[in-house]
Amino acid sequence: MPLTTAIPTLDCWKTAPSIDTLRSLYDASAHQWQDNLARLGQLHDYQLLFESQVVRNCLSHLDQTSQILDCGVGTGAFSLALLDSIDQPAHVSGVDISYPMLTHAQQILENRCTTLDLRWGDIKSLPFADKSFDAVIFAHVLEHMAEPEATLREMVRVLKPGAPLIGSVTRKGLGQVLMSLRWQNRGYASNQLDSFLQAAGLEAMRSFDYGTGWSKWMCIATIGVKPKIEIKGVSI
Repeated sequence: MPLTTAIPTLDCWKTAPSIDTLRSLYDASAHQWQDNLARLGQLHDYQLLFESQVVRNCLSHLDQTSQILDCGVGTGAFSLALLDSIDQPAHVSGVDISYPMLTHAQQILENRCTTLDLRWGDIKSLPFADKSFDAVIFAHVLEHMAEPEATLREMVRVLKPGAPLIGSVTRKGLGQVLMSLRWQNRGYASNQLDSFLQAAGLEAMRSFDYGTGWSKWMCIATIGVKPKIEIKGVSI
């Protein structure tokens, strides 16, 4: 009888890592994070994502007064790609659990936006009022959340009606399983993301593949829009 080796299933992610575990992982990687993103081509892939027509349409309302929130801002790479895709600077806020990551984000973003407000914190409990932001973005944080729908609802809470939520997540698959050995992340399929965004109260959901590079095989982009509230025929 031939020997067999146990191979982890694609659904083997069972327990979300603690915030202390995540903080330690990202604190230790902060000094090389931006270089790693560049090496993998993700900085370029993020730029292409925000330059795509579907994303540009969602962000066409942004101007110099607009407020943008990056949940799990890291070194600021996702925010930087957004800022490079619009015609003017905007007000950017960011939340992250890693102080070293926030330090790098400060250095990268401080000269690229109108104002910059970076805070240490947990995106499951955002330190902002309801309906504060004209766009909320996130990159590769949902994979660490034990309750992704609840996390998305918290992001939607701070969105203004009619504003978009734009994110990037790790694709469910063998590559994600191998990554999870170090980063303790789960992966998602497009239909799962659409279901989560709908459950969080968004409409016009769309999850789609990146076009090129490493991200084409390992990542999925997702967009949803917070509905406008109709009171006596007036949108607010």
